[in-house]
Amino acid sequence: MASITKERSFLAPERLYSLRGFQEAAGISMTRMREGRQVGVDLPRMKVGRRVFIKGADAIAYLERLATL
Repeated sequence: MASITKERSFLAPERLYSLRGFQEAAGISMTRMREGRQVGVDLPRMKVGRRVFIKGADAIAYLERLATL
């Protein structure tokens, strides 16, 4: 039986991520993001139509702030 392995991902500062792509790469849940937002740590986002994007550099800075909680 073949084993299924998930490819490891990381956040690259020069990339642009969809909201779901950010969550998968960072391994962070919407619940954790909500908890951060409630204490004033919010993720900078760019909205294009109905799509939401996050700059890689902003995502890394966000995770650093979130880690201090």
